Amino acid sequence: MIRTSNGLRRPLRFSAAMLLLIVSAGCSQLQSTTPQAEITSGAIAASSVATTGLRPLELTDIMKFREIKERQLSENQQFMVYTAAPDFGDSTGYLVVLQSGKQLSVERGDKGQLNADGSFALFRQRAPLLEREQAADKKAREALAQNAVLVNSETGEQRVIANIDRFAFTGDGHTALLLVRKADSKDRTQTLQALHLASGTLQTLAQVTDFAVAAEGSMVAWIAELEATENAGPQADKQPAQQRLLVWDSAADSRFTAHGATAQKLQQLKFNQQGSQLVFFSGPDSEQLKASNQAEAAQQLWLWSQGDDSAQQLNTQRAGWLLSEHYAPRWSEDGKRLFIGHRPDSGDKPAKIEPPQTEAELYNVERLLADRRLQVWHGDDERINSQQKAEYKQALKRTAPAVIWLDSLQMVVLSDDIDEQLQLTEHTDAQLISSGRPYLKQLSWDGRLHDIWHVNLRSGKRQRVFSANRSHESAHLSPSGRYVVYLQDEQYQLFDSATGTTVQLAVAAPVSWVDEQNDRPMAAESYGVAGWLADESAVLVYDRFDIWALSPGGGMQKLTDGRTAKQQYRLQQKDDALAVDPAAAHLLQMYNEDTKQYGFARLTLSADATNSELNGELTVLLQGKKRYDVVETLEDFSEAKRHYLFTEQSFRQFPDLWLASADFNQRRQLTDVNPQQAEFIWGDSHLIEWTSATGEPLQGVLLTPDGYDPARQYPVVVYYYEKFSQRLHHYNQMKVNHRPNFPYYLGQDYLVFLPDIHFRPAAPGPSATESLVPGLQKLIDMGVADPQAIGLHGHSWSGYQTAFVVTETDMFAAAVSGAPVANMTSAYSGIRWQSGLARQFQYETGQSRLGVSMYDDVKPYIDNSPVFFADKINTPMLIQFGDDDGAVPWEQGIEYYLALRRLGKDVVMLHYENEPHHLQRYANKLDYSIKMREFFDHYLKGAPAPKWWTEGMPYQQYEK
Repeated sequence: MIRTSNGLRRPLRFSAAMLLLIVSAGCSQLQSTTPQAEITSGAIAASSVATTGLRPLELTDIMKFREIKERQLSENQQFMVYTAAPDFGDSTGYLVVLQSGKQLSVERGDKGQLNADGSFALFRQRAPLLEREQAADKKAREALAQNAVLVNSETGEQRVIANIDRFAFTGDGHTALLLVRKADSKDRTQTLQALHLASGTLQTLAQVTDFAVAAEGSMVAWIAELEATENAGPQADKQPAQQRLLVWDSAADSRFTAHGATAQKLQQLKFNQQGSQLVFFSGPDSEQLKASNQAEAAQQLWLWSQGDDSAQQLNTQRAGWLLSEHYAPRWSEDGKRLFIGHRPDSGDKPAKIEPPQTEAELYNVERLLADRRLQVWHGDDERINSQQKAEYKQALKRTAPAVIWLDSLQMVVLSDDIDEQLQLTEHTDAQLISSGRPYLKQLSWDGRLHDIWHVNLRSGKRQRVFSANRSHESAHLSPSGRYVVYLQDEQYQLFDSATGTTVQLAVAAPVSWVDEQNDRPMAAESYGVAGWLADESAVLVYDRFDIWALSPGGGMQKLTDGRTAKQQYRLQQKDDALAVDPAAAHLLQMYNEDTKQYGFARLTLSADATNSELNGELTVLLQGKKRYDVVETLEDFSEAKRHYLFTEQSFRQFPDLWLASADFNQRRQLTDVNPQQAEFIWGDSHLIEWTSATGEPLQGVLLTPDGYDPARQYPVVVYYYEKFSQRLHHYNQMKVNHRPNFPYYLGQDYLVFLPDIHFRPAAPGPSATESLVPGLQKLIDMGVADPQAIGLHGHSWSGYQTAFVVTETDMFAAAVSGAPVANMTSAYSGIRWQSGLARQFQYETGQSRLGVSMYDDVKPYIDNSPVFFADKINTPMLIQFGDDDGAVPWEQGIEYYLALRRLGKDVVMLHYENEPHHLQRYANKLDYSIKMREFFDHYLKGAPAPKWWTEGMPYQQYEK
């Protein structure tokens, strides 16, 4: 073994003696953790599941497995709708009565909505997938039937309303609004109908361009477009279309004209939460803008209030700016503030160059240059040209925020930079703004940095909270908006906006607030902030395992005690909650790093009577060999106590929705979206431990099929990325995609191994080998893996690792490398075309972990590039790339392919046209899945080689 000066092994070819030494060392470190049965250190017992009557999954079976999407609760939390969506097929909409568990289904239904009390639900009903597949083109597919289905939750009665585009319920839940689909795509308006739920009467309201309903109450607004005959004058048919805005009180059946007829375009209808006020924009439409010389459409903001005869225009003027249609007005929940966005006024459009009229104009240089197609990449550009291109459409919509106070109708400017981002919350007096502009240039090599500003919503006064912090570190306003807590330089800091001062919290903290396992050459990310207490006496933060209360005065108190048992506790609370109630009991999610078990616990906070310190009392509610996740807290479901919607899952159990009482003693399954799973061979998950070649303890998940026989050695497919052992109790996503589907391979008599990787600094390639080889040798020594039939699969980052690992070991009989980087020296100055970002930061500070500029030290770039060691590869290699990959330049796949081809190695590259980093066209996903298995079946099970592998396929010209 030869070690280079920077510690990399080149080449690292594992011998049998070395492997025996590594595994012996690893076995000595295998220790059981609670519960002991979680970790498999010896032989795996025979499967307890008889396979009689079960069959292996086919790819067409995978297509029919469904996921739960588009879930919504009624306001009274008694009813729920959701969509069960297959990977490929027709969705089904469901309505669930939570109290009884009664479930109603709507075939081909999705996008379900409930009225306020849950008495009715509406679903979209699409044409069958068979008809959509039969359609000749997109236009034909769009012409297929699309209906709305009204479901009565008490009787189960379903009413189909034909030809509906979209729908909504009024806030009071008594009326459904239905927008009829256009008869012709060129039509400017659509018919708006009202369905009165009590009577079932369907009423036509108007021809509209848009409509909106208030979240509460009975108010509806729509924009009606007047027909030419409604316009005054003999030239009416030549006049531009006029619009007006009407508001309808659906309960009283009374209408109000909020804005009279206008030639301008009305848009962005937004009610406040209560439905008592409505704002909207008016401005030139596309034809009017084209006829003018303006580069961008300036908007006017209008406010209508109940009781007003018409809307009033609000003053949103800013010198040199225009109100933008690209930032929809946003109300605060209390209806007291309205947030809007402005863009710089770019003035008139450039003058159009007319065709030459004379010989002299024919040779006019300015006219000739007007037809050039030039992009200038300047060394001092804030954003490199490719990033400007990728963000061009987004940049045209960036706005600088302002707020209007409804009590005074006064506007307060919050920013004069469209690159700044308002982090909008329901805080009443202040907000936070993030700005990355000072660090845009260094983004190319240093990653994202930003400043945070505290801005007063009444005065617009801004104070900088921190500078040049990693963008993954946010800041957290206290409930009053006075304080801001944030982490920088691995310590929590407290900014006081009243004094403008900053102090460090928990100066003598005995734990780390940042990722203890960070292995990237950048500042470690914090474990996060749980939230402020409502009285601002403390802010709750996380370390690796526990929850701590840090007081502004410098005190700190640990509220849980999970470190010894490696038990992690995390507060389950809405992300938008402003404060943590110190008097309430709080639900925590539990996760054990060693055993991978999940659970729930209750944390009760109390203040010590003697010293006012905050204490926490912990009660475990539920824990087991599954993963548990809270979906939603139900405060209104029962008068007696709160309930929870949650999911539980394991490798064998799909994460259906469950309903639980506050203490989780009473639990009831609500959904069962994949009952067909009982027909198929599935499997069990086992936690495996070993030690890497560098002495690091590692874990991984071994999946064994139903009917597993411990007397046999099985072919093994390895799939990995960075850390996968946390998937011990995860259900495998049932999709046909770029990954090997785990139950599918188990049914074909494979084992699947999901190992963790430990990365050393500046050595990502060798680190993968040092982690993988001993882990697989552990499986061989356990007697479960056939040493001659191990296949390696990776995509993207693990695609790179796969491409590299085979330069250091011949352990793998075959390898699949999807979208790999093959040459770090060329990829370093490549472009991530989807974002337009330079790739340099990925190597200096990010996932590739080299930690140094290539110009300061080129050696790790060479030492970690598989293309330079392709001559060492003896493993048959299947490469997959899409030629529109926006993350990894697909030329990296070509470099790897050409190197292996030149060296006479066994290689095929599957090049999918017009595909991004992950395949999107279903036919391509299916084709790749088929070829992936054919490849592994040949090299791991001795099946005949497929023709595409032995003979290839000539260039194909496909229809566009």
